[in-house]
Amino acid sequence: MYLKVIRRFLTLLIVCVSVSNLFSAELEFNGTYYVQNAYIKNPALQSGFCIQGITLNGKKVDSNINTGLVVVDFSKNGLKSGDTFTMIIKYDESDIPVIINRKAFESASTFELVSAKIEMENGNTNLYFTIKDETSPMPFYIDHLRANKWVRIGAVIGKGGKEEKQYMLPMTSLPGENKFKIYQINNDDTQRCREISVESPKKEVVELKKIVQNKKVKEIRFTGTTEYIIVDKEFGNTKLRGTSNTVDISSLPRKKKYFISYEENFKTFKRKKK
Repeated sequence: MYLKVIRRFLTLLIVCVSVSNLFSAELEFNGTYYVQNAYIKNPALQSGFCIQGITLNGKKVDSNINTGLVVVDFSKNGLKSGDTFTMIIKYDESDIPVIINRKAFESASTFELVSAKIEMENGNTNLYFTIKDETSPMPFYIDHLRANKWVRIGAVIGKGGKEEKQYMLPMTSLPGENKFKIYQINNDDTQRCREISVESPKKEVVELKKIVQNKKVKEIRFTGTTEYIIVDKEFGNTKLRGTSNTVDISSLPRKKKYFISYEENFKTFKRKKK
């Protein structure tokens, strides 16, 4: 008789656990920690509270979940400012918990530009720039002022952190003063941007030497290596872009007009029909 009671009790317990698991769900939240706690509204149910457990980067969170407002202290759970995280909230799907301050964990740029320089090394030109006070690892985008227009020349991945770090981007500079915009883009599409002027060691002024279009060769020749952009004059679409002392234009549709931009100059040319 006693064993039968025990069996019935265990069966009932298994059923209760199964029903409890049947009505549970998980909420995943990804963000970046910026020295702020997470505040989670925890709805009250007849059986207790909605939240059943929380993990942070796979580890159980040390926090009181038997309350209407659950506070997750990231620093007590091993995170440092700028660390990314994945928080999993397991809850009874009779209701849904709400992270009240979600926006506090969206990536936000707070970097400072310390200095920048252009160096020529083994025939290559590189832009070096030094950054400090990076809130989190985010890309840095770099624009170069060419022919009075800002042209994006590349991007590097920021490492985050307060200490100074130097980054490098291969590029083609202009002789004399070069102006750059270095910026990061936040989740809400706002930008944190810094402009800087840098003197280039480059002395050579590159000119367009010749446009050759015959049966064997169809190319544009410069007096030196330069960055160029070729744009369809009719629609403004970029057709060719690169860095070289010659440009093969045989792939361009014939009998159309184009702009070529190089150094600080623009020139119009027509692709011949032959």
